[in-house]
Amino acid sequence: MTFFKQLIVTVALAMSAFAAHADTFVNKDIGVPGDFNNTWTFSGSTDTAHAAGKYFEDYFIFNVPDTQYISVTLTSLLRGTSDGVSFLGGGFLIYTYSDGDMMAAVDATQSHTVTGGAWLLGSGTYGLYVAGSYALNGGNYGGQILGTPVMAVPEPSSILMLLAGMALVAGVAQRRRRS
Repeated sequence: MTFFKQLIVTVALAMSAFAAHADTFVNKDIGVPGDFNNTWTFSGSTDTAHAAGKYFEDYFIFNVPDTQYISVTLTSLLRGTSDGVSFLGGGFLIYTYSDGDMMAAVDATQSHTVTGGAWLLGSGTYGLYVAGSYALNGGNYGGQILGTPVMAVPEPSSILMLLAGMALVAGVAQRRRRS
């Protein structure tokens, strides 16, 4: 009987550990015509009280539509003339959402901003974990994920078709010159 009690307690503790944080989905920003960069803009979580000195851990989810170089910038939002959060002792990491494999991690070296990037991520769903501490009551931060698509490399058949088309145009021009 004690085995079943231990099993129930273990399962309950494990489930509460998984429910300890809420993931926030970040939609891709609406772009402008001709701009092929992707951006995701977000701000810190509002599900907890932002008390000075309190440590925070926020989780965000974002979808990468195709293979891109990703960079992340986090900035403390000012309250008056003071920074609202400090990233020292924290930072961020990017992980695959499906299996939790870490893709990139950046430890903060400045209190008010953290930047890192140029990681190549394939198409898929990723998580962003952000950690730091509130410097002021009600402090918060903003962030942006910037994705730059990888330039496409043409397939050999496309290059052959281009060369065949150019040869055809050159042949027609040569024939017209002769006549």
